[in-house]
Amino acid sequence: MMEIFRILDEMELLLKGTRKVPLTGGKSLVETNRFLDRVDRMRAILPEELQTAKLLLAERERIVHEACTEAENYMEQSKHEAARMVDDNAITRNAMSVAEDIVAKGEEVGQQIRRDAEEYADGLLSHIEFVLRKGLDTVIQGRDQIRQDLTNDEY
Repeated sequence: MMEIFRILDEMELLLKGTRKVPLTGGKSLVETNRFLDRVDRMRAILPEELQTAKLLLAERERIVHEACTEAENYMEQSKHEAARMVDDNAITRNAMSVAEDIVAKGEEVGQQIRRDAEEYADGLLSHIEFVLRKGLDTVIQGRDQIRQDLTNDEY
């Protein structure tokens, strides 16, 4: 991801460092090959970034699955614990209370893990979306500038 930012910085410096063409209203000449080289490098890097996003989603799914499994384990443990304590009414009431606490804790832990995993994945995907949008905007601006320069050169 840092590589894309570095390339965007290079593209920005390339555009800022261009010479203005007199009598064109502030238009500049851009070394097309150098600019397009940076665009090609970004295209090569973007699939890696998308793969990273896919891996993050897979990791999120794994964490959510683990949380559900852990919650199920808590519930199963509480059922077994309750079954062992059925000997006496007082013990049974106590066991039911403990089982309910364990189930509630298991559900709470599972929900918290799921929430945390989803927030983490959402934050990462939001950041990747921002980077990709910024990169795409820069590429579009660069192509528009090149088209303008080409159009102006024809006249």
